[in-house]
Amino acid sequence: MGTGCRQDRDFKTPNTARGRSLSPRTGDCLRMRTSHTFDSSPDTSPEFFESLYRQSEDPWDFRNSAYERYRYSDIVDGISDRQYAAAFEPACAIGELTALLAPHCDSLIAMDCSAAAIESAKRRCSGFDHVEVHEGNLPGDLPGQTFDLIVFSELGYYFTPDELALLVARLWTRLEPGGRLIACHWLGFSADHRLHGSEVHATMDQVIRVPDDFDISNPGYALKRWTKPEG
Repeated sequence: MGTGCRQDRDFKTPNTARGRSLSPRTGDCLRMRTSHTFDSSPDTSPEFFESLYRQSEDPWDFRNSAYERYRYSDIVDGISDRQYAAAFEPACAIGELTALLAPHCDSLIAMDCSAAAIESAKRRCSGFDHVEVHEGNLPGDLPGQTFDLIVFSELGYYFTPDELALLVARLWTRLEPGGRLIACHWLGFSADHRLHGSEVHATMDQVIRVPDDFDISNPGYALKRWTKPEG
């Protein structure tokens, strides 16, 4: 476990909308998956996400839920000890986390596969001239440049294990020596997920093969940070 682990997190129950819980009872979205109960081939196409953002500008309550506030806070805690020359945030959604990352970066590329989400993210980040918000889908639209910070949040469970392993390997090649890759994923279950959040981070560990140096786990989500060795 990384040296940044904090086990005293006063975690608040996330909004049930966060995980698209199949149960209407508040808090049920925190239940852990104990077996492989996910649909092996859910729709994770850009069209699926676009339809969600067309139905609701903020389908997962990014702006207001306690879950998101705590998640954002821990991600920022994991990166805010230094300034970054170039950062990349795929799956930026409506730009709430993007706006919190922006003060810590000299340049920041945020990307999402939904055009509707991108429009919201552009409005949210309009006060940051150094933030670029683009429509794109991984892995095909991965930027060609390198970064010293990559924020991989709430995204990994939409890939198969093999797809995720290949994507993480490509992201790692885009990371400058000394750069950081930070990942945060929900630990509940959802019908549109192909992997559980714990499986996402286990796959990332297997691909990166560098010990994490910042690690937070609680009943709602897991967060890990890896730093690419120099040289």
